[in-house]
Amino acid sequence: MPVRRYFSCLWLLLCYSQYSKSDSLEQYVLPSGAPPAGNWMFSLPVVLGVDKTSGCICRANALTTVVVCFGGYDCRRFPKVKTRSEILRVRTSIIDMIEIGQLDYLYYLKTLELEANHRLKYIEPGSFRNLTHLEELSISYSTGLHNIYPRTFEGLLNLKNLTMVNNGFSGILHVVPALRPLMLPSLESLDLSENIFEMLPRDAFRPMQGTRLKRLRLNLCQIEYIHPNAFLPLRNLKALSIGENELNTTLIEDFLIKMIEQGINLTFFDLSGMGFRRHLPKKLLEVVAQSTITKLLLSRNQFEIILDNSFPYMKNIELLDLSKVSAVSIGAKAFDTDKFPNLKVLYLNGNILPGIHNVNVAAQLKLLDLSCNTLNSVTPTYYEIDRDSFINSSDMKILNLSFNRIKSVSKYTFIGLDNLLILNLENGTIFHIGPGTFKSTPHLEVLNLANNPLTESENFTISKFEGLYELKYLTLRNCGIKFLDSQDNIFENMPKLEHLILRNNQLYYITAEVLQPLTKLRILDVRENFLIAWPTPLFNNGVHPQVLLFSNNKISHFSMSMLEDFNHIFRVHKNSTDIDLRGNIYVCDCNAMYSTYTWIEANASYELKQYFKNSEFLCTSPDLWEDKRVFDYLLSIKSLPCIMYDKISKLMIFIQTTPAIIMIMLLALIAYFVIKFRVYIRYWLFLGKLALGRKFIRSSLKAHTKIDFREYKYDAFVSYCNEDRDFVLEMIAEMESNPPFLKLCVYERDFEIGSFISESILNSINESRYIILVISNGFAKSQWCRWETQLAEYHRLFLEDGTSYDPLVLVRIGHIEPKYLSTTLKFLLKTKIYLSWEEQRQDEFWKKLRNVLTKR
Repeated sequence: MPVRRYFSCLWLLLCYSQYSKSDSLEQYVLPSGAPPAGNWMFSLPVVLGVDKTSGCICRANALTTVVVCFGGYDCRRFPKVKTRSEILRVRTSIIDMIEIGQLDYLYYLKTLELEANHRLKYIEPGSFRNLTHLEELSISYSTGLHNIYPRTFEGLLNLKNLTMVNNGFSGILHVVPALRPLMLPSLESLDLSENIFEMLPRDAFRPMQGTRLKRLRLNLCQIEYIHPNAFLPLRNLKALSIGENELNTTLIEDFLIKMIEQGINLTFFDLSGMGFRRHLPKKLLEVVAQSTITKLLLSRNQFEIILDNSFPYMKNIELLDLSKVSAVSIGAKAFDTDKFPNLKVLYLNGNILPGIHNVNVAAQLKLLDLSCNTLNSVTPTYYEIDRDSFINSSDMKILNLSFNRIKSVSKYTFIGLDNLLILNLENGTIFHIGPGTFKSTPHLEVLNLANNPLTESENFTISKFEGLYELKYLTLRNCGIKFLDSQDNIFENMPKLEHLILRNNQLYYITAEVLQPLTKLRILDVRENFLIAWPTPLFNNGVHPQVLLFSNNKISHFSMSMLEDFNHIFRVHKNSTDIDLRGNIYVCDCNAMYSTYTWIEANASYELKQYFKNSEFLCTSPDLWEDKRVFDYLLSIKSLPCIMYDKISKLMIFIQTTPAIIMIMLLALIAYFVIKFRVYIRYWLFLGKLALGRKFIRSSLKAHTKIDFREYKYDAFVSYCNEDRDFVLEMIAEMESNPPFLKLCVYERDFEIGSFISESILNSINESRYIILVISNGFAKSQWCRWETQLAEYHRLFLEDGTSYDPLVLVRIGHIEPKYLSTTLKFLLKTKIYLSWEEQRQDEFWKKLRNVLTKR
């Protein structure tokens, strides 16, 4: 469903750290237009079949803009793809070479990815000669590819991005001669990470003299030495990543000084994971300070204490990444404007900082990431934010405090954040939100409160969410919400809300009054709650979201209000509507679905009818229709049984009404006499109880002196579903082949051919000393097994005589989904001790079961 792209918008905004290391801050501010597309573009529902010339299997996305071919040991040659697309991926094949002419027909491609083809050893020069429109090329994870020959990339005149990660290159000069500007005149980005280069000599990039290359990645290449002049041919280089190599600071200083002297103006420098320990490399930082670098990455090194003077004056730095550096303490003035006058983005996530204490956050920051600073679980402490910590942070746009043990926020916590747009408080321990907490953030557009125990102190009141008049995205996933009060409606303060996530809470219903203020709402996500079919329409008074996500709730049928809502939304948004109703407990019988069928036939719009026709939600009962499409059942309603059921049901209503009225009158008359003569009735009941009590005492004294010598045909009757047949066969072998050689009754072997199943079950239960219920997920779903469980429970209650004898034995296999458990099964599993099957402790299990069956 293409509209699902809206659902990924929030996560793209909150996962900004993945992209920020190379791009500007502007992309993290909320877009004014439609949100960017998510991973829905790259799902591959269209099967193109097996390519006969190569043996590869090919699939495409719904828009056929992406084609992926793969095939393991069957994919031996480059596939001949007939479907025209912009992106082609060939993966996990056993192609050993690519020859001239094999790719000529792909002249229209813009992106080509050849990845994880481990037998690829040779690419014939000129193979790409006809791909003049290609802009991105990836040849990665091909460990058998040791060389790229000088004329390999001939013809790629418009190639901008080239990725060759984790191949078999053992030296930089095995690759660079093929990257000459004559072959790749438009090349701007080159990624050679995860190749074993060990060293970059003086002439490492000399063949690329005159290139337009701007971005170079050499991470994880085991580089131990770089000549000071190695990068000088790359005159246009702006971004250099050499993280996770084995270089000392002197080598880095030398080549960086040379680049500065030669006017190579780097703006991005990645030194993450370089093994720097204890102290920041001050001399190296001084060299960086003299350069034009604006984005500096020092993550995954180790700087426990960052002092006020740890950094020199760095006027050009705009982005500084100090994530996962094991920092436990940071000086109050370490990032002041005196040191970093232009610093806009600061990453301090993944450290061990206890909070923000006795310090005002740097005034120049626009993005601050302090997420994941919780100490280890052995000695957990709360993450605390002092009052007025952000008093000078009026320029800040994004604040990430997620995955910290923040216990509460108040109206003093965010004072100063007047222009904040995104606030992430996900996965904290927030159980208290003070009144007026968000009044200090009047321009907030994204608020993420997911996975916090908010309802423990009844936080959902309008006063605690006051001030969010500009809010567009609100996430309240997994916050324990049981209801939303329409009288004290938190959404009254959110007139611009577009995206509301209430997933994985405990909601049984939502009312139209609660949603009434949300006239701008586009996406409503209430998946994984306990919602049932709503009796009155939800979406009226101008509320008509475009995306409704209702999957994995407890909806068993479609009420008229639901159908009216869906019909209204489809009329407003036409084919751009996305409604997800999968994973509910639909009952496919005439009683539940006949009215749905007649309403759709008479009133549904064309779009709603097409939606049901293409829907994927399934029936859960009865057994005949289990795991079949609801739409298929609706089609079957055209047959006679449901139509006759409707007519008979109307007649039955009339027939049943008259006796019911008579019965009500009779009960009312009896109630009148009971109330009038209640004193006499109590006296008679007292006398009867006294007489029965004396008789019971005498009979019980006699009964306890007797011993039950009744002979049974079987030691135990086994109730199970067909899915557990192998387990029952193993049980028979264990119980009947080993002392004391018990006799079990199973229907496949011991029921008489031609007899009625119900009669055979009753007889077998009465002829067995014990009843074993093999309870599994399949057992809980089976109607026959539920009936046998009911019989067994009646049998047990009937035999109760005050002794410890209990004929019911429960054996549980695997996980059982709660939605399939009947009332009787839930009661038995909660009140009786049962045996659980474990593969690792089989002998102990069989011993316990044998002891239970032989104890009487």
